[in-house]
Amino acid sequence: MRVLKPEVAQDRKDKILNWVVYNYVSTGRPVSSELIAEEGKFNVSSATIRNILKELEETGYLYQPHTSGGRIPSDRGYRAYVDNILRLQRLAAGEKERLETEHERRIEQLDGFLKQTSRMLADTSKWAGFVMGADTDMDGVKRLDLISMGPKNVLSVVFSHSGMIKHATFALEHPAEKGQVKVLASQLNRRLKDVPVSDVPGVIAREFIPRGRDKGIGELLHKLAEYFRGLAGNEDALHLEGLSRIYANLEDGNMEDFRSIAAVLDQKERFFGLLRERLHDCASKTKALAEPGKRHIVDVTIGSENSIKEFRNFSLVSSSYCINNKAVGLVGILGYKRMEYPRMISLVDTVSSMMEEMLGEWDRIEFED
Repeated sequence: MRVLKPEVAQDRKDKILNWVVYNYVSTGRPVSSELIAEEGKFNVSSATIRNILKELEETGYLYQPHTSGGRIPSDRGYRAYVDNILRLQRLAAGEKERLETEHERRIEQLDGFLKQTSRMLADTSKWAGFVMGADTDMDGVKRLDLISMGPKNVLSVVFSHSGMIKHATFALEHPAEKGQVKVLASQLNRRLKDVPVSDVPGVIAREFIPRGRDKGIGELLHKLAEYFRGLAGNEDALHLEGLSRIYANLEDGNMEDFRSIAAVLDQKERFFGLLRERLHDCASKTKALAEPGKRHIVDVTIGSENSIKEFRNFSLVSSSYCINNKAVGLVGILGYKRMEYPRMISLVDTVSSMMEEMLGEWDRIEFED
């Protein structure tokens, strides 16, 4: 007969006690061993459940109002239940504080923010963590700076509401006068503010290029439109860290699972496409939720619920993060279905909130002209 370690046996006993108290509080009806076996999902035999209930009764945590009936919690049982809740809350608060401290330490610089966040999720969850940056269908332009670097070179810097900063240098065949570049930047900023990044090329083509301009400015506009087309749908915004943790936790040496998921992640566009779908779904759900003060929700898909068949043994826990009440990116955890869901959900929710706070601070920065 297999003998459990004392700490494992105690943990099982605590979980069954908590389940009994919660069920009794919810229904007001005594809890039977049969109900625990059917609905508790503890993966133990009915005989084991009866033995644990008997121990809990003998130690004063439960009692039977009627000899043949189910059990209800005693004051001691309620106390153990409440103490457990308080302990979990303290652990959650401590973990949140640790996450916040780690987050502040790692994002002193904007560069690498998304990658560091995905790595922090992986390190904390012990699974793979991912962050998908601004979705260009939803993200909007906050500011566009054009800086003359000489007669035939212009530096472009794009600031988006999601915190994305992109810069590029355009080499022109024809000179663009510095004053005209400055005027163009002012005109573009007035028109493009809050316009989705993916719509910018069309706006430039329709409203700016047709105007009579000198060759240098016209050439710059064509290059800007092409540059924004390249930004739209850019998959470089996806950061995934901790894939090795999935390999380290292979179930029964199942290399097929690892090969399947590695094949998907090698074809980055498939995973990116799945996450874009989830981002749009999260945005719709968040909008429908309309809960005051709540800007995002955590979404969980398990095994076959994922649209990618290779993920049949894996779960995705993710949440959008919002700026100005718009979902602009996604954070999450990828791991086996047997992951610790309450903790993973809490982690993703906390990190999503911290990203919103940090990006919100960047969004409030006033850039000097």
